[in-house]
This record gives sequence, C-alpha cells and structure tokens, in this order.
Amino acid sequence: MKCAVTLMLAAANAVFAQTPSRTVTGTVVDSTNHKPISQALIYVGRMNAGRTGNDGTFRVSADPDPTVLMVRRSGYIPALVALPQDTTATAKDVGTLSLPPVKTDADRAVVQDADIRMFPELASFYDHKARFRQGVFLSPDDLERLGGNLFGWIRQKQGFHFICIFTRRGDVDCGQEANRGRTSITNPRPTSREQEPCLLSVWTNALGPQHTLDEFQMSDVLAVEAFPTPGVTPPEFAGSPCATIMLWMKHGGPVTAHP
Repeated sequence: MKCAVTLMLAAANAVFAQTPSRTVTGTVVDSTNHKPISQALIYVGRMNAGRTGNDGTFRVSADPDPTVLMVRRSGYIPALVALPQDTTATAKDVGTLSLPPVKTDADRAVVQDADIRMFPELASFYDHKARFRQGVFLSPDDLERLGGNLFGWIRQKQGFHFICIFTRRGDVDCGQEANRGRTSITNPRPTSREQEPCLLSVWTNALGPQHTLDEFQMSDVLAVEAFPTPGVTPPEFAGSPCATIMLWMKHGGPVTAHP
C-alpha cells in the first residue's frame, strides 16, 4: 500500500492544478470513541482542499488523475487514501476514516512517516530536527496549532531576539528592536546594549538565501526550521551571516513570493 500511495502521489503532483472534475466525500471520526472530528484538514495531492465540518464530513474537488487524499488533525495520526485514475465517475465516497489519537513515540513516528510519504522533502526537515537540537522546528501539525505571525513568533524564541528582515518594500524590519535600540525585546528596562541586530537569511525548499520573509503566506508554508547562529546551522545553509530560517512550502519546487 505504501508503494502504491507513493507512486500515485508522484504522478499526481504535476497535474493537481488542472480543473477538478470529480467530488470526493467522506467522514472522519476518532478511532477510540467514534465521535466526529471537526476541522480536520483535507489535502488533495499537496494542497489544502478543505476541512471537515462539525459532523466530521467533508466534500472536496479533485481531478480525474491518480492522486492521494490526506486527512490530518493535530493530535491524530493522518490517514492517506489513494485515489486511482477515474475519468468516468463524477463522485467518489471514501467512506468513514478513523484517525487514531497520538499517544506514544511510536505514534509520533507514524505521523512523521505519513508526512514524508505525502511530502518527500520533509525527510530533510525531520533529519535536521533529529540532529540539530538548537534549532526551532515547526511540523505541519505545529503550524496548524500556532497560526499568527511567523516572524513575531520566531523572534520570541531564545537566540532570535535580534533578528531583522527586509520587507517587500525594501525596508529593514527589526520588530520592537526598532523602538528600543540594540537591546533585548524581552527586557522592558534594558540597562545595556546587548547585541547587534542581525539580518535573517530566508531559504525556501533548500533554495536561497533571500531576506523578504513577509512576502510569504502562512497558508502556503508546510513546515519551518530556524537556526539562531551559523555555528548551529546545517552545512547546506552555510554562508548565512547570523540567523537562518527554512520554509518548506506546500506547492514544492522554487517559490514564487506573493506580490
């Protein structure tokens, strides 16, 4: 089954952008109590297609080519369903999908495996997470729980208080640093100049670096890894002057920033 899902996903990624011609429906429940799971994310291929309602049901569109449907909700093991090619049917009901709650390290490993099967580039993300312990890592489930402004959230983490970015207008944004000088944003009454601000290097899908973090929509980001100094940065990101952030994007390949 795993090989079939992987092959179908590879074939589907290039054609997902075509006009959908069939409707896929189903119901998502908790495997332990069989209660509906609301607000579960539904992926068709690599992209978000919708969410479940309060009754756990979903209705999304897909093209007739082979693809993979992924159902995920933070705290549960995702479900992957292979959708074979079908050029005749206009509707497909995948039935009831039961998601087991994540309770153990073994369950978390299954979630990681599902992520990599759906998004193969996340193998690098999880490898870095295991080896570079001083980084900040946000998995797809972490991003779903987090929401909000990524730059503001990253700047609150240890080692990232002094980062700055270029905005799309060409300005340098150092957050609260701009109002307080070279001091820690976590200290309301600083007594000394603590550290020079540094310019964040932004990479996307291992391509980069660039500096304009505010051009990206959080809804397009699949996973995030960030490193506060060159000394704790993976070697493939060498050359970054201070902090580095890698954005793994849902659509894959080179990133085109939003205007």
